[in-house]
Amino acid sequence: MRKWITKIADFFKSAWLWIVSWWECHKQLTVSYNKYNKEGEIIDTLTRTWEVRRIYSLGPKYISFKTFEGNKVELKTATPMDYMTEEL
Repeated sequence: MRKWITKIADFFKSAWLWIVSWWECHKQLTVSYNKYNKEGEIIDTLTRTWEVRRIYSLGPKYISFKTFEGNKVELKTATPMDYMTEEL
């Protein structure tokens, strides 16, 4: 019985998010972060992309936002990150 209640609750939650997404501004956030070695040369570049529902804080070392799945994400670094937002 408990299994059915959670399935019904998950269905209503996903349906609500789908309906609300019609009126929300769709954004895509792309974040690039460079890793450096001791000499200051770039070793590796990490790039991630998210579809964002809401951006709470956007700065060079700290980014906080909520994805369309409902997850709150916080990114903190010691060195600045490059980011780009796009309207979809």
